[in-house]
Amino acid sequence: MTSSFAGEHLHDARTGQHLTFLDASPDADSSILRVLVRLDPGGRVPRHIHVRQDERVEVLAGSVAVTSGGKTRMLRAGDAVDVPRRSLHVVRNAGVDEARFVLEVRPARRMKLAMRTLFAITRRFGRSPVV
Repeated sequence: MTSSFAGEHLHDARTGQHLTFLDASPDADSSILRVLVRLDPGGRVPRHIHVRQDERVEVLAGSVAVTSGGKTRMLRAGDAVDVPRRSLHVVRNAGVDEARFVLEVRPARRMKLAMRTLFAITRRFGRSPVV
């Protein structure tokens, strides 16, 4: 049986995140997960860490601030930054308009399931269990 996540949308009104999965592979062993992330003005991806995965943030529109390793980088359309595994990081909309970026997670592992679970917990309990 084949399952498709491409186009699936997750939304967290509290953080202003809108996620749309860009790939269709549900395979936990996939080498990469690509997600279109939209952040409302004032929106953010809360502080978190990945022990076994690297992230890449490539900005499509707006302004995004990525804080990792105690340093903040301001990114605009066309800019990208890599966030290495084991690096506590946060991504926030640094502008007054919606910001859009493609998030790549390598290796994908079970990140789709983790994202879906985290958003479900936030919807149910009104807060995120992340650090």
